[in-house]
Amino acid sequence: MVSSGPMILGPFPSRSQDEVDVTAPNESPTATGSRTALEPMSLERVEESLARLGYAFVEDEEHPDVLRARFDDYRFQFMLTGDEHGVMQTRGRWNHTVDVSRKVEMVKLCNEWNMNRIWPKVYVRRESEGLLGVYGELAADFRAGALDDQIDNSITCGLSTVIAFFHSLEERLGAELDELDD
Repeated sequence: MVSSGPMILGPFPSRSQDEVDVTAPNESPTATGSRTALEPMSLERVEESLARLGYAFVEDEEHPDVLRARFDDYRFQFMLTGDEHGVMQTRGRWNHTVDVSRKVEMVKLCNEWNMNRIWPKVYVRRESEGLLGVYGELAADFRAGALDDQIDNSITCGLSTVIAFFHSLEERLGAELDELDD
């Protein structure tokens, strides 16, 4: 059968508003005691989220808008950026340094990851005259505010995906890891 136009399904039975049962397919349960309305972002809310998730962290003495933590021996920072401080960024640094002579190789590995995945964003950055650092980060726009669960999920997603990138990098480099940090 060939259709010559849009197929119309119906008639639909009329239902009162009270009879309609609507559930969002991506709805996730709200933790007991968590905020259920969008509230402005603040570093205090990030601290609360990290504590709620059971993660240890410290405040950065030099940068009061940054929280620091270690996960799987990788250094992470949590910060709010943007004009309104509404973009939460979870940034991790790989626990190896790379000689600048391997920059092209490392950029290619990062580009390959970025081309095949939506997040996290990964990149190479010069840290000193002859050494490079490799980073991964996830940014979440909460300028309109956020629920506690959204902050928790963003932190969890940032940590798990950045660490997955670092593990992937280590797997790709294999025995060459021993040559790094020399």
